[in-house]
Amino acid sequence: MDFCKEYNYLIDENHIFKEIDYDTLIHLLDGFDTGLVMIGGPWCKNCQAVIKEVNEIGKREGLDVIYHYDPKFINVFKEEDDLRNCSTLEIKLKYYALVEKIGFKSTELVTDTLIPKIHVPFFIAIRNGNCVGYYTAELIKDSSGFHKEGELEDRTIEFVLALQNLISKIKIDK
Repeated sequence: MDFCKEYNYLIDENHIFKEIDYDTLIHLLDGFDTGLVMIGGPWCKNCQAVIKEVNEIGKREGLDVIYHYDPKFINVFKEEDDLRNCSTLEIKLKYYALVEKIGFKSTELVTDTLIPKIHVPFFIAIRNGNCVGYYTAELIKDSSGFHKEGELEDRTIEFVLALQNLISKIKIDK
C-alpha cells in the first residue's frame, strides 16, 4: 500500500508504517515480538483523521515501525469483506482468535455472536508476544483538534497521552 496516496493527511514520505497481513499479526502475538499495531484502513474516516499524528507521535517516541493491519480483504467470492463482521465460520474463528490473544473486552458484540466488536482505529501494544494494552481512537479532526463525532469536547490530549502510554509499554528497558 502507498500510505501517502491512500491516507489524505499523511504527507511524510518517510513514515514509519509497515503493512502486515493477518498471519503476520498473529505471528507478532505468537512469536514473542514487540511493537505497536494499528488496525484500520484508509476507508475509515477516523483512521484518516489520526494517521498523521500517529506517525508523528511514533517517530517522536523513538519507534522505527508501526505495524498497520487492514481487516478488510477480498473473500473467495471476490467481494470485499471485513474480518470484524464474522461473515463465515472461518473468518469468525480468525477474528475470535485475535480477540482472545489480545484479551479484548467490550459490551458491544459482533452481530449474532458473543464476540466483542473492535472499532477502528484500534491500537495494540505488543511486548514479547503479549498484548500489554490497547486503545480505540474513534475520533474525527477539525480545526479545534480531535473529538468524537457529534461532540465538541477536545480529545487531543487524551489521544496523545493514550498513544504515548501504549508506546511506553513496549519500549525495551535500557
